[in-house]
Amino acid sequence: MYKSIITFTIAFYSCLVTAQNIPELSANKQALIKQAKVWVAEQVKLEIDQVEISATDRRLKIPSCDSMFDISFSYPSSQESIRISCPNTSWQVFVGVKLIKNTLGFVFKADMPVGQLLSSDDIKPIVLKTSVRGLVKDPHALKDMSLSKSVSAGDLVLQQYLTATVIVFQIKKDILAGEFIDLKSIKNVRKPLSLTSSTQRFPSRLLNQSTAAKNLRGGTILSREDLRVKHVVMISKEIIGRGQKLSSANSTLAPFYGSLPNDALFSDAGISQMETIRTISPGQPIRTSDLRPAPLIRPDDMVMLSIERGSLQITIPMIALSKGQLGEQVTLINPDSKEQIRAIVTGPRKAEIL
Repeated sequence: MYKSIITFTIAFYSCLVTAQNIPELSANKQALIKQAKVWVAEQVKLEIDQVEISATDRRLKIPSCDSMFDISFSYPSSQESIRISCPNTSWQVFVGVKLIKNTLGFVFKADMPVGQLLSSDDIKPIVLKTSVRGLVKDPHALKDMSLSKSVSAGDLVLQQYLTATVIVFQIKKDILAGEFIDLKSIKNVRKPLSLTSSTQRFPSRLLNQSTAAKNLRGGTILSREDLRVKHVVMISKEIIGRGQKLSSANSTLAPFYGSLPNDALFSDAGISQMETIRTISPGQPIRTSDLRPAPLIRPDDMVMLSIERGSLQITIPMIALSKGQLGEQVTLINPDSKEQIRAIVTGPRKAEIL
């Protein structure tokens, strides 16, 4: 019983407090608020219902005024408060002003499902008297977008309802493994990003002269694994043994279809100065990791040895007994005297005496 009495008392007191917090406006206060709203609306070029005057506090007493109130902004640079006075009296008051500016937004014209591709024709403008977080204010924001959730007609167009789309490639007819993929048999399809896989998102240039990696049925959305992409890379023409120098006789730039190693060689520039560090089978792409700089001097090479004595320079033909790169030491032998000397490699089959 005591609990019921306490509950009733609290409820009654809460209602009493709530009622007291809603002041009844006197006729003088209503007249002041009306005149202030009209004046502010004219000054800021808004509708009257877009202006709120903070003069409802019951402690604010408004006297009778024989004429219209004088109204001005409290500060020239601010529209957040106004000064109101009654002419020919000393009474005045400062009250706050809140401006409710219209916001242009958009709503959907019809119900639409998740994944629906959007265009500016799917929405219509609406004027809001309050700000909304995430509100789409530009119809161009719908370009290449789709719905991330289903919407109903009249729903506000919000950023969180939109998701990006991507172009994927759909084949129009069956393609057999090994057949070239004709660009005329491909249709560009725009799909929500969330409904595609990472392997389906690749640049259209990869389709150029690619072949099918397997039998493909019409209507298939192509993925990277469905293609044997054309690349022009250095290919071995024959078996290239370990330690053999590259040349136009054993390697060439040629089309290659399929997956490439990350370090495939795309140019023949400088290949004559390289040798292999492992055996390469015919038709295989040549990798930079397969190669190393070839020695400028090899055993049995005829080497031109330069000897300087003051202003005099002599060049003597020698036979190499060891191999060496640029700047390395090699052993040479004079074919006539059989004398052996150590020399520094200065270029292809060239050296100078230490």
